[in-house]
Amino acid sequence: MDASYTLGVGAAVAAGIAFNLGLVLQKAAVMHAGKGTGLMRRLVRSPLWVTGFTVQFLVGMPLNMLAQAHIGPAMIPGLMSMGLVVLAFGAVRFARESLGPPDISGMLLVMGAVALFGFSGLGIDVKALDLHKPVFLIRLAVFSAGTAFMTVACYVLQRGIARWRGVLRILNAGLLFVQSNLWLGVLMGALARWSARGFAGRELLLLGTASVITFAGSMLGITETQRAFQAGDAAKLVPIQYVPQQIMPVISYFAVFGLMPRSRVALFLAVTAAGLILAGSALLARRQALLAD
Repeated sequence: MDASYTLGVGAAVAAGIAFNLGLVLQKAAVMHAGKGTGLMRRLVRSPLWVTGFTVQFLVGMPLNMLAQAHIGPAMIPGLMSMGLVVLAFGAVRFARESLGPPDISGMLLVMGAVALFGFSGLGIDVKALDLHKPVFLIRLAVFSAGTAFMTVACYVLQRGIARWRGVLRILNAGLLFVQSNLWLGVLMGALARWSARGFAGRELLLLGTASVITFAGSMLGITETQRAFQAGDAAKLVPIQYVPQQIMPVISYFAVFGLMPRSRVALFLAVTAAGLILAGSALLARRQALLAD
């Protein structure tokens, strides 16, 4: 593995730690805010929540961007799940959540997938992408539209199924972050081409679109995460978020970027890692649903 790949992997893991530390602080703030409408208006006045948000965006986001520049969007969500160690400790210590053997097993399965994704080598050199190739833009638009459709479905379903509300909200948040991370990769690629070749008029539309979707996806994902925290435990919900955040980028590796793994072993590792994430998340989702009864 070259230095660039190693730097990208390290940045993704560090970003995951920062994001999950921020989530612990946000969950604690949600607990203090209580139930009811106008949640975000109350949270933005909470120093604890603002601190968590600041950790995510002043520490986690730059690290995420660094990882995007070196390994692309496919591997990052899996590597960031290493931060679940911080989440588990913080949820018990600061948010007064309890973890049983099924919860720990689920989190270990998700974390086990991290190592497999790290060795899979599904990196994307965003600087080498032809972002204006028509077939790429069509695949990008179709994938983004499909992800948006699933986001709407989760939003509609959670309004009518109280037992699974927390799970559906956190899945919805994950889908929103999928959009944000995908278009952040496009944004980083466009900026790299811009800096290397100078300004071109056609770059402006792509830069603007990528910037809007990246920002909107992040903000909406954060809002939906806080609403999920109202309905369940952070330590059980956040790993579930990795279902769309990990599976969808792997799909985009093939379906959007049109890439193939370096070897069959790499493909096997990626598929196995996806299976571990699904198994671990299923355990945690079931536990959350039982607690919601």
